[in-house]
Amino acid sequence: MVELAILVPVLLMLFLGSWTATTLAGDDDTALQATQAGARYAAELGGVPPSAAAISSACSVTSDPGTCQVDMDIIAEMLPVVGTNFPNATVREIDIYEPSGSGDGCTFASGTCPPNDGAYTAGEPINEYRVSGESVTPPATYSAGCAVQPLDCFTLGQRDQAHPDESELGVRLVFSYVSPTWSLFTISDDTQYSVVRLAPQE
Repeated sequence: MVELAILVPVLLMLFLGSWTATTLAGDDDTALQATQAGARYAAELGGVPPSAAAISSACSVTSDPGTCQVDMDIIAEMLPVVGTNFPNATVREIDIYEPSGSGDGCTFASGTCPPNDGAYTAGEPINEYRVSGESVTPPATYSAGCAVQPLDCFTLGQRDQAHPDESELGVRLVFSYVSPTWSLFTISDDTQYSVVRLAPQE
């Protein structure tokens, strides 16, 4: 009885920890799939604004509606991926950014551009979209020196997808995770990202 009393709490913690690790890994994988879908779509759209300049009612940006519409289209491509496959996590932010050192010649091999395999680094051009449920809040303004961290926005003019100077386009998803087993196992700020450059068809 004494041995059982000692072992049961330990076994219970191991079980809960394993359950938490499994669900977190599943949500991480779902977040990665969403960023892959978003990054590929961003690269396909490139720097060409949509033919219709009209923007959705959820977007209040007026100075650069083309960029706003493209970004909202990218986000619309991502949200269904996490919609029903994100049981223990909540999307907090979706970012579209330009990795440092992007451009023709990057091979993604170790030690080559962009650094850190394309992970976002403070100071890179970025558009930050806050997500709350189905509501998406875009940056307040788009301009060459817009007051959105990190002091520069990633406009369509910066998204060169024309051969041979294709740039890498990064998409990052920020989410919070709460364990289904115990609220102590909570991650308030976890991220996944993907970087894509479309190579020309041979």
